[in-house]
Formats: sequence, C-alpha cells, structure tokens
Amino acid sequence: MTGAGASQNRRPPRLNHKKSRAGCRRCKARRVKCDEAKPACGGCNRHNVPCVYVVNESPRTGSNEASLSPHTTLPIDQLQPNFKVAVNQVPTPPTINDPVATDDLLDLPETRQRRLLELGLWHNYVTVISVPFQPSSSTAILPQIWNNHMPQIAMRHDNLLYIIYALSATSLLRNAPEDAELLTAQRVYLSLALRDQQKALAQFHTQAEEADALCFASILMTMNAFGSLQERVRHPYHPPTDMLRLGIGACAVYEEALKSARKFPSSKIVTFIENQPFFCSIPRMFDEEHRGPFVGILGPKNAQGVYEDSELWNTDVRQAYEYTLSYIGTMYTAVLNEENLHQICTRIAAFALYVPKKFVDMVEELRPRALVVLAHFFALATKGSAHWWVGQTPMREVQGLRRIVPLEWQRHMRWPLVMSGLEPV
Repeated sequence: MTGAGASQNRRPPRLNHKKSRAGCRRCKARRVKCDEAKPACGGCNRHNVPCVYVVNESPRTGSNEASLSPHTTLPIDQLQPNFKVAVNQVPTPPTINDPVATDDLLDLPETRQRRLLELGLWHNYVTVISVPFQPSSSTAILPQIWNNHMPQIAMRHDNLLYIIYALSATSLLRNAPEDAELLTAQRVYLSLALRDQQKALAQFHTQAEEADALCFASILMTMNAFGSLQERVRHPYHPPTDMLRLGIGACAVYEEALKSARKFPSSKIVTFIENQPFFCSIPRMFDEEHRGPFVGILGPKNAQGVYEDSELWNTDVRQAYEYTLSYIGTMYTAVLNEENLHQICTRIAAFALYVPKKFVDMVEELRPRALVVLAHFFALATKGSAHWWVGQTPMREVQGLRRIVPLEWQRHMRWPLVMSGLEPV
C-alpha cells in the first residue's frame, strides 16, 4: 500500500524501556514498555488492536500426593502443558465489542431488573436461537442437545450460561440496535463468559460435563463473535481479526477439553460432533485436494514444483495459505453438494476455530493475498445468510475487502464478488 494507508500501518520506532513483567502480550512481543492499563493498555488502544494479558499462573498449593481425587482442583502449573497453553490463549475480555468498565466485570448485583433481563435472554435462546437447529432425522439428537442438554449444563456452569446470555443479546440487537440495556448486556456477559472460561479451564477436573461446558462455550463464542460483526463500523475498513483471534483461543480450549470428553460415554459434545458431517471430516480437512479450485491465488510453480512468488518460499507462510484454502475448499464442496443450512453455518462458525494463526497475522498485516483468501471465505459464508448470526455480514465484509485490496490483486476478487451476488456472473 502507498500514501496514507502505508503511513497508518507503519510501526512506530522501538523505545528503550525497563521490562514489564505483567504487560500485555503485544507489548512484550514488540519489546516496548506496557503501561498495564486494563482492560486495554495505552499502546493497544493507540493502535486500535486487541489487548491480551497473560493469565498469571497460580502458585502450588495443597498436598503433593501422587494420586488426586476426581474432584480435586488442579493448580494451573499442575495441568497438562497443552492446558496451560489453552488457558493463556483464552482472550482477555473484552475483545469483540467496545471496552466495558472494570466495575462491570464484577459479579452483577441481584436485582429484579437483572432477573427480568436474564429471563428475557433465556427465553430468546430457547424460543429463537435454538429452534433453527432442526437437521435431518438422521441427526435428530442435535435438537435435543441445543434445546435440552445445553441449557441443563449451563445451569451448572457459568461460562456456558454467560455466553448463552451474550449470544441472546446479540440476537435481540438485530431488531433493536440502539437498545442501551441490550448493548450493555452483550458486552458484560461476553466479558463474564471469557473470564469464567479461563477459570473453568484452570480448575478443570476432567469430568464429562465440565468438558462439555468448555467445548459448547467455545462454539457459542465463535457464533457470537461472528454475529457481533453485524454491528461493527466498516468505514474505514479493517478486517475482523478480533473475531479470528477469539476463535484461535476458543480452539485451544475446545481441542484440549474434547480430548478429555472422549473418555466419557455420557459426553454430549462427543455425541454432538459424531452426528455432524463437518466434524467427521476434520482429519482430512486440510488435504491438498480441497484447495484445487483456488490454487490460482497461490500462483504458478516452477519446474521444481516451487511457487514462483517469493512470499510463498517461507514454509510457515505457504502452509498457512494452503491450509486456509483447503478449509475454504471444503466449504465450497459443501455448497456444491447442497448441504443443509445448519451444516453450512457449522462450517462458517468453525472457520475461526481452525484457521491457522499465521494466516490471521498476515490478514492483520494487510497482505494482499491474505485479504483475497479471506474474501473467498466470506463469499462462501453468504450461503448461510438465512441464519440470524450470519445475516448480511459476509456480503458487507466482501465489499470492505474489495476497497482495500490493491489494484494488481483485484482480478482475484472477481470470484468472491460474483459468489456474494455483488456482481453478475
């Protein structure tokens, strides 16, 4: 990019500073001093980027006995290494919506107004949000999970309860976008859900219902993140990397909890994924054959089978593009095979869970190829517009990406524009 666009994305000079032990991840990565302000530090506010703090590890407490009771709470430093990574990848609230005041993150006071608000949010979930999930008779168990099992689990696990409230508020805001009470509820309950997701993972007992709550909360967080895109300002346009980064953190939690859930025959999340074609296809999701229709974005290879574009000579970069395009290829196949709306929307929500972190980094850097690939995802996501949390968001994102993709890459935008209905065939 040139001119004003380039100046806006140019990094400021690094400054000498005394190391900050409790600073946010971005400041640590950039090796600049963090003022440690909450919920977002001054540097992240200035650059208008997500501010994520590393969760402090709890000190060792209690007995050092070799065997632990199934109900013993494990300190975070005694968790499996992957669980400790997953805890630190749960985004620090808030990441998707405007910041909420620190006081709002405290437990909400018990008032009649709050009880009525939560009753309304619960009623909307049961009567509106969960109703469309009515797949074919071969997967009749899924409506039971959405309408019955998930609410029951939520009554005992606040991380799932709060994200249900946040998702319901996001749903209601479609018809009342200026409702101050709903806007506050959306932000506060998302923040509480993220906070309690961290707590639940740090105190994980490896029981079936706890794993179910962690996994279902992760799935609903990605749906809520996508649904919240309907409200965002797109002038000037910036790609929705907050949504994608939340998915990366949610995936870390989901995958680790799922490993434990598989040990229990009673697990609802295992039943949930075994009855959906998308989850059954995950082992081969990134195979080369799936990206066939979109290899033109990667450009030609030379006689030795190496891509001619030097950007793709870096292994991490090349694999990030290839894996993302393979995922998009599975979405394209699903559309061609006329999968039902529920399954298409499952693939849309799961994109943020499985997209490589390196790809999200490249989108944030506004690399033209990454922007074009993202446009292809949103173009296919328009096929789920009948679901409220998808709506017109994909089409608007394609329009926004079109505005910032450089001229020399615009030819690759033709397919997304046609698929989105923004240009004639």
